[in-house]
Amino acid sequence: MNITKEKTAGALRGALLASVAGVLASFAMANVALAHATSAKAETDMSDGMKDDAMSEDMKDDDMMSEDKMMPSGKMSASADGVAIWQFPDRRELDPALFGTPDAPINVDLLPLGARLTNADGTAFTTIKDPAMFSNNIEMTTGSFNIEVKDLSAKDGPNSLDEVKMDASFVSPAGQTIRVTMNKVIPVGPDHPFFGGVGTNVLMHGATGIGTPLVAEEFSYITAWGLGDIYVDGEKVDSNRIVHVMVSERTRDADFKVGFGVAMPDQLEIHLALPPMKGSPTGPTPSPVPTGVTLPNGNDQPFVHVNFYGNASLEGNRFYTAM
Repeated sequence: MNITKEKTAGALRGALLASVAGVLASFAMANVALAHATSAKAETDMSDGMKDDAMSEDMKDDDMMSEDKMMPSGKMSASADGVAIWQFPDRRELDPALFGTPDAPINVDLLPLGARLTNADGTAFTTIKDPAMFSNNIEMTTGSFNIEVKDLSAKDGPNSLDEVKMDASFVSPAGQTIRVTMNKVIPVGPDHPFFGGVGTNVLMHGATGIGTPLVAEEFSYITAWGLGDIYVDGEKVDSNRIVHVMVSERTRDADFKVGFGVAMPDQLEIHLALPPMKGSPTGPTPSPVPTGVTLPNGNDQPFVHVNFYGNASLEGNRFYTAM
């Protein structure tokens, strides 16, 4: 099925690093030795003392159980079913508040000057130079999304305890049903922290240095990076794909257009992104996602970026209250 769009597309090339989580550290236990008494009175005293000690240990155990009950499990889940959008490659407009002007550019470490276009008289930045996967060139579709995470490690490291289970399905512009699964986190980020693979209640994008600056700074209830598989019409077509997920406040307006800020902070927006990279034992490897979607230039779209909106819900987050 041919897809007709106004703007030609190019392939986004980004680099993410896949790494393997290590084994968990073990805890050592200390032994306590009790002395034997030599007289009946000493034995009695010891017996009474042991009873007191046992009561004290029981109280400690109760305290520990109480603390365990109060300790956060790090478990959170989100889902959606219904309205979704597919994003085609496009040249993202540049926010002057974030990128400045040609005479006074800012955040060049996040977006180099060579990646920016200007207007005819060179007084303002207009768009990025090459089309990217963050776009207002969209097509409405439908899909479902489910994710469960455990955020147990705050920092990157090979021994991260973070966990993710994600399963998403949607209809592509080519009419095929694409399914993406993810069951393994990437615990160390190559260019910025991955929060151990799963981050919860963090600021993303904009000028944060976490994720692309082409998306407005937003509060993300769940963010995850991992490795997953992709299926087309029920057939597994690739594995070890790099997958990024966000469950965040809504950046797009009622017409699903994205601007320079957060359009609806009280509503949810779920992002599923697969860049044209996959994991390998030696690191990320350039590899177009087999989308089966033909662009106007005759090439297949090399990435997936789908947002889910229908019946979006979030469970287990103390900062979110469903409207």
